[in-house]
Amino acid sequence: MSNTKGNDETKGSIESATHSPTYDTSSINQAIQKASKDPTFITNSIQLIKEMHFPAYKKDIVNYVRNASSDSYVIALFESLDGYIEFRDLYQVQKALEENNPEKEKTHQITDNTRQSPEVLTRDRTIDKSVKDAEVVNEGEERKDYPEVAPTAMSNFVCNTCGKVFQNQNELLQHQRFESSQ
Repeated sequence: MSNTKGNDETKGSIESATHSPTYDTSSINQAIQKASKDPTFITNSIQLIKEMHFPAYKKDIVNYVRNASSDSYVIALFESLDGYIEFRDLYQVQKALEENNPEKEKTHQITDNTRQSPEVLTRDRTIDKSVKDAEVVNEGEERKDYPEVAPTAMSNFVCNTCGKVFQNQNELLQHQRFESSQ
């Protein structure tokens, strides 16, 4: 039997390594601020990639933009994209960039006032009536005090293996781990 305790030769050669981030977060934040102040910034930036071949991932889009423009704000804007999504077309890229815009987010949020006292038509409820019957005037009426889900909300996170669609990235990653373990 050999004694291996204390004979680890690699311990003496461990060195610390520094990690430098791939993208500069301060320039990304500045680009997002510029996009929120200038409504044409995203539209003009999208024009740079109109000749690009899709589907494409973030790294492909960023490399294409670096070759097409030297504007650091435009490059940083595209660096704000999610690296896990395979973008199918210009429209999906534009919607993803607009999601980062704080001004656009505000238009889709429910205000505290609406949340506390929603504008709902009510009628007297009896035991036989459902909640829907009590809150609307007719069956075709829809409630307008809740924001609509964007049409691209469900299509952003698609499994490359089976094509199943997920609402968020965490669900997709969990699904992919499950698929790869089988």
